Amino acid sequence: MRKNDRYDRKACRSFMPLLLTLILTAFPAVSCVWAAEKPADMDEAVWARLQDNQLEYDEIENLVEYYNPTYLQTVANIEVNLQPMREAVDELHGVIRDNNATAREAREEGDIVNQMIAEGTAKGAKTALKMFERSLGSAEGSTRPTKNMVRKQLTNGVQQLMIGYHQAAASQELCNVGVELAQAALEAVQTQQTVGMATDGDVQSARKALLSAQSQQQTLNDTLNMLRQQLCIMTGWSYTDAPEIGEIPSPDVTRIDAMNPSADITMAFGSNYDVIALRATSGKGDVNRNRKFRSLDELEAKLKTKLEALYQTVLQSRAAYDAANTALESARLTMEGNERKYQMGMLGRLEYLQAKTAYLQQKMAADNAALALTQAMEAYDWAVKGIVDLE
Repeated sequence: MRKNDRYDRKACRSFMPLLLTLILTAFPAVSCVWAAEKPADMDEAVWARLQDNQLEYDEIENLVEYYNPTYLQTVANIEVNLQPMREAVDELHGVIRDNNATAREAREEGDIVNQMIAEGTAKGAKTALKMFERSLGSAEGSTRPTKNMVRKQLTNGVQQLMIGYHQAAASQELCNVGVELAQAALEAVQTQQTVGMATDGDVQSARKALLSAQSQQQTLNDTLNMLRQQLCIMTGWSYTDAPEIGEIPSPDVTRIDAMNPSADITMAFGSNYDVIALRATSGKGDVNRNRKFRSLDELEAKLKTKLEALYQTVLQSRAAYDAANTALESARLTMEGNERKYQMGMLGRLEYLQAKTAYLQQKMAADNAALALTQAMEAYDWAVKGIVDLE
């Protein structure tokens, strides 16, 4: 009687896979409290950089993977649904192990009945284990593209957000000098009014110009603050934090020489998630098969056109970047001369600020041209990696 009790306690575990299968179909997604730990294969120096109070452009992909709340929630939801299947696999291993042990004990004790029952249960569990391991492998394989796609899309999005932040920041110095210039202009008009060289209307116009410049300055500061908050949230900080936002690296124009739409289309087509999803659809029957291949041909044609357009944008952005840098160098030399004149008293403050405004306008144009070129090259590279809007 004691032998049967022992067997019953162990054999009842064979019911667990069925229970876990039922859980798998109804288990709700839950949110988690994130606490990223250093991956075993990550260099200590790289991990340390992620922990500092600086947001660098080259850190974005890692920050998204380990700290972005949207990506982490995606992974958590996937893991929640895979966990019961993993537990089922572990449980079946336990059933096999326990029943093999029971069979050995029963054989040693001459208990043929319980030996046959335990061996049969272990054999059935092995068959079920193969099925579950195959299903688990298939499930993990099918979720991997989803995680990769979300990670790439978010990395691309954060890159665009950081570039946008610096595009706005490129006008900050110009905006500040604009306020300073408007204030100086108002003071000059007020001085002229005291000697009868300016009217009340002139003063009111100057004051209105100052208020307009201050309003633009406030709008820009609000925009930068909003973009900073979004960057913080997307990379693991709180929106109230104030990490240092690193610069966007100067565009590496040598990357352009390696771009070749005719050759890159192969990788772009194989990496594109619309293509991957379409290839995974059923193509049974001549009609469905023909429709599927026709759709694939249409997608490839769209992707070829898009990749060529992105490449042309890169070339145009490079030309604009070169021209803006040439103009900036000329403006810099002019500004250096104006700086010397101002220091020697040969240039009044109002004239100096006007000259500085002209220089900063050219500097802003050059900064934005560099950012636009980086943006264009990133868009091309992401299209090759499968992230592109074909609409």
